[in-house]
Amino acid sequence: MVDITEVADGIYRFETPVAGMFYVPVVYLIKESEVALIEPGPSAAIPYIRQAMQVLGAKDLAYIIPTHFHLDHAGGAGMLVQLFRSAKVLVHPRAARHASNPARFIQSTKMVWGNDFEAYAGPVIPLPESQLKIPEDGEIISINGRQLQVIYAPGHAPHHMVILDRKVKCLFCGEALGLPGHYMPGVAPPSFDLETYLDTVEKLRQLGARMLLFSHGGVQWEPNRVISKAAETARVCSDIILGALRQGETQEAIQQRIAEYMSRHSSIGLDKKDLEIIVAGYTIHFESKGLA
Repeated sequence: MVDITEVADGIYRFETPVAGMFYVPVVYLIKESEVALIEPGPSAAIPYIRQAMQVLGAKDLAYIIPTHFHLDHAGGAGMLVQLFRSAKVLVHPRAARHASNPARFIQSTKMVWGNDFEAYAGPVIPLPESQLKIPEDGEIISINGRQLQVIYAPGHAPHHMVILDRKVKCLFCGEALGLPGHYMPGVAPPSFDLETYLDTVEKLRQLGARMLLFSHGGVQWEPNRVISKAAETARVCSDIILGALRQGETQEAIQQRIAEYMSRHSSIGLDKKDLEIIVAGYTIHFESKGLA
């Protein structure tokens, strides 16, 4: 049985554990007389979504909103709209082409998740253009008068968006502020951009959210502390990795440096795959800027 928690007025959170995923995807349902779903996750999450909707008495979806077009956030959107033909899927303009024609998305997914990702995460299929909606930065979507503001939040990915529920001042932040607990930035090679990420972190601070709703992990009630920690961690890791690259250290040696930093400053450890992705993402970023 799916475990559903109401984290704020009309906002329900549940996890969709999928074997093979680095982190457990989290789905949010905003329930008024219409329903919006934030973070559809991979196709393998759909049985959890259907069960949660049944428990909540939600028969249809008005909007499906992935924060960004990565497998663990949006891979199942194409399958999900086959069940909810009237739903509109909100996507950043830079993701729209890949949503309707996911060939490149699938190729990049294989680079991160392996050629066999469909065996555990489920298939990725095209989204009908008729069900796509491309919001502008700052645009407000109304769910029976409840205002959801879409805000572009690049850095983790150039097509990342966050959603501010203006009724309860909750910010669905995806991976724009890293991952809760250690606040290590979600470094997704090859699209991670440090300067843009840090600009986004400060942009989100100005929204005055009272609660942060992460797409991996839980709810955070101290937004300013979390936002400051996210910026600090990103900068410290940048200094460690860039300095080590300039000294000619191997990727394995740099991973060990980051692991040692995290052991001193966080109770949450990073596994080998986490470390590989973080160091690779920063390395590609610095090389693309001609800094290493």
